[in-house]
Amino acid sequence: MFNFSEQINRKGSYCTQWDYVEDRFGEADLLPFTISDMDFAAPPAVIEALNSRINHPVFGYSRWNHSDFKEAVIHWFKSRFDAEFNDDHLVYGPSVIYIVSQLIREWSQPNQGVIIHTPAYDAFDKMILGLGRTIVANKLEATDSGYQINWEQFETQLAGPNNTILLLCSPHNPTGRVWTSAELTRMASLCQKHNVAVISDEIHMDVSFKPHTPWQGFGAGERWALVSSASKSFNIPALNGAYAFIA
Repeated sequence: MFNFSEQINRKGSYCTQWDYVEDRFGEADLLPFTISDMDFAAPPAVIEALNSRINHPVFGYSRWNHSDFKEAVIHWFKSRFDAEFNDDHLVYGPSVIYIVSQLIREWSQPNQGVIIHTPAYDAFDKMILGLGRTIVANKLEATDSGYQINWEQFETQLAGPNNTILLLCSPHNPTGRVWTSAELTRMASLCQKHNVAVISDEIHMDVSFKPHTPWQGFGAGERWALVSSASKSFNIPALNGAYAFIA
């Protein structure tokens, strides 16, 4: 059981959310609703693991490519989403945005288009433009049943010869849209049809009230990657660290 009502004073811990409000908004003592970390404590298991490691007094170079790391990630996807992944496809990176940016470098050339569903996380815009690529916005349509893809426009954009990557946000940030398995399968089929690689950012996969389906290619080739991190799931973004399955 977790006490989500416990109030924790984070001021004085150099946290972006509370200690650096004025430098972002020009006014002090505002209530911050703009940073995607939470004021809940990290789970006891995480704190216990950190304490155990800290008790060893040497913090030297270490490796990620071992069974403890890989099996933990594989187990999480199996137990939470009933999804089977190949640990040979699993790699480590310092952050989700870092891994995504390297994949964009790998799978596209400067001035080529990266398709994103909008509204989008602002770091996507900054990253794509910073890499010298072009943002191709597929605007989600607000309906009574939630945000929906304009499939006709989406396929037209996929068919554009200069557009080489779909940067998918799943679940979608900021709309909260949880893509269905049928929608993901349709996206995969269209991307394969038009030779578009898929990078699926799934950092919010555990913060979902509907069943989340991890991206696994859906039988549509191997030009895809799923990128995620424990940072949102367990409220540990300051610890850094992310991973990707790259088929």
